[in-house]
Amino acid sequence: MRAIVLLVVLATSPAWAIEISNFKSGLACTNTRLSKDAKAGWICQPTEDILVTDQGDCVYDGQSKFCTWMGFEFDYKGATEGTKLQCASTMSEPVDSGNPRALVGKDLRSEEFEIPLAAGSGHFFNPQYYIFNVRTKASKDASINQHTVCRTEGSKAFEYKFNIKFPLVD
Repeated sequence: MRAIVLLVVLATSPAWAIEISNFKSGLACTNTRLSKDAKAGWICQPTEDILVTDQGDCVYDGQSKFCTWMGFEFDYKGATEGTKLQCASTMSEPVDSGNPRALVGKDLRSEEFEIPLAAGSGHFFNPQYYIFNVRTKASKDASINQHTVCRTEGSKAFEYKFNIKFPLVD
């Protein structure tokens, strides 16, 4: 009976599996570092609720914009050369997606992206932003729910949710 249990444990915990730990998502601090060796920002306010303000600066589609920074970070170990996480986000309302260089898509309700990880162990920080815009109280997109799931080798590595709320005007 012991041999059967051991085989089941070995079959469900492959030696190549990536281990994700210390996962956080929420508001990101992108101008400060936790240590002098840190190469990126960090999640300074873990939360699902993101209130979009005009207090951050971003470049979107080649233009300077006001924005709110958020994102996620985690530690990992056990990554092999070429390891990538496959992520999929769904949004409750259509959004435009872009980056500093270009507009990537308009009126999207879902989006997929990959996260390449360096072999071995490390820390990963992924800053994201929403561009500041005001909405009317009647706007369907005054509040957007975003749900993201990231997988590796077909298994869920982590997931997070953001409840994006834009400022309202009459």
